[in-house]
Amino acid sequence: MTKRLIAVLAGLLIAPMAHADSCGWPEKEALESVVRVTSEDGSHASGVVVGPNRVLTAAHAIDEAYQAFIRIEETLYPAFLASIDRSKDLAILEVSALDVAPIKLGDNDLRNSAKVWAVGFPRAESKTTSSGSFKIKATTDGALHTTAPIDSGQSGGGLITCEQGQHVLAGMLRGFAAYVNGDEYVKIKNHSVSVASADIRNFISEWESAGK
Repeated sequence: MTKRLIAVLAGLLIAPMAHADSCGWPEKEALESVVRVTSEDGSHASGVVVGPNRVLTAAHAIDEAYQAFIRIEETLYPAFLASIDRSKDLAILEVSALDVAPIKLGDNDLRNSAKVWAVGFPRAESKTTSSGSFKIKATTDGALHTTAPIDSGQSGGGLITCEQGQHVLAGMLRGFAAYVNGDEYVKIKNHSVSVASADIRNFISEWESAGK
């Protein structure tokens, strides 16, 4: 019987840093930057507003064959795929008239045991925020591993931290860690995986440069 550590994608089914604790729990504006992403095929995920009318989400949660929407309370805003990188699991959706303030991307790498908060919409339900700490940065793909627990539907959500007294986006939630036990995936408790802010910044920069 073999056990192999993997990262299970969490799309829903169908300069030195200041001490992390100096910010405390993420303020309302930072939490509101995380929004719900839905599709006409009935799938659900999460996203993060990273610029005016611009939502970052997980590429594995996007199917180009179906119309995507950003849902704010009971209002659906049509979202159009602007850029996608499936190798990094990143996608940008453009949304008109989205009155949500963007969150700033973090400038620095997370330091060991830095406080983080995972924000998203598990299983298409209400937004949740879980806390944890940074564990390691994978050497192969640069993914961030933290102890903040997440569930299906939180892919594309925000991994928030404190940087110089301000809440910033440290990464985008990608999935929870699990190992293969025979024919089953066994979820590892309190272990989530995120795309780092440096990869997000490069992805956005390359897209913007290509459009010029």
